[in-house]
Amino acid sequence: MLWGCFSAGGTGRLVRIEGKMNAAMYREILNENMLQSALDLRLGRRFIFQQDNDPKHTAKITKEWLRHNWRSCREET
Repeated sequence: MLWGCFSAGGTGRLVRIEGKMNAAMYREILNENMLQSALDLRLGRRFIFQQDNDPKHTAKITKEWLRHNWRSCREET
């Protein structure tokens, strides 16, 4: 399985996932790749991060990470 991101400005990081991904693994992937991809693509403050309602996307640890890091991303860019 792969995790990746893209925008009109290009493609971000691509991560190969071994085995079954859980919420903790998903959070780590976001932590190591999502914000850096946004910076690499020079998206600035104007980007929308979309995901579906997969249980790991809606898990408490994922929501907490997104709340904390979305603020950080908005302040740094």
